[in-house]
Amino acid sequence: MKPPSKLPSRSAKPALDRIDLLILDALRDNGRITYQALSERVGLSARPCLERVRRLEQKGVIRGYAAQIDPSALGHDIIALAGISMRDPSTGTRQRLERALAANPAVIDLQVVNGEYDYIARIVAPTLAAYETLTEAYLADPGFGIGRIHTTFVLKTLKDFEGYPVPDNRD
Repeated sequence: MKPPSKLPSRSAKPALDRIDLLILDALRDNGRITYQALSERVGLSARPCLERVRRLEQKGVIRGYAAQIDPSALGHDIIALAGISMRDPSTGTRQRLERALAANPAVIDLQVVNGEYDYIARIVAPTLAAYETLTEAYLADPGFGIGRIHTTFVLKTLKDFEGYPVPDNRD
């Protein structure tokens, strides 16, 4: 039997050229940059630059624009990283838990992972008591199938997530 010549990819990745990467880098640094300033930064006229940005948005490369807000300014004094282990990893139970976690505004980041935990969630709360109430509710509901939640509290943030790195693709 002949081995496959190419492994299947998880998803088709859009082809990005040097200008696309420059646009992404500029928008990651400043999502409010004007199209005129953006076009000057990447070396295109304004109209083709705008068309490229729209194409990147349509292809889902640019998923949106957002302000970076200090969590404590909104009363989120507790930031926790919660490792969630499933007791019941059946498909229905996982789907129910994933929907509930994704819909909870206190869960600001949720990843399916391998290893000791099934999920890693970043959760914000105004107080330790509020965090405990939230996690106890998930643990108490047998329909979520959670075996354990291991919490690590953030003491100090040294570097916030500011976007994915854009490869340096200089020709």
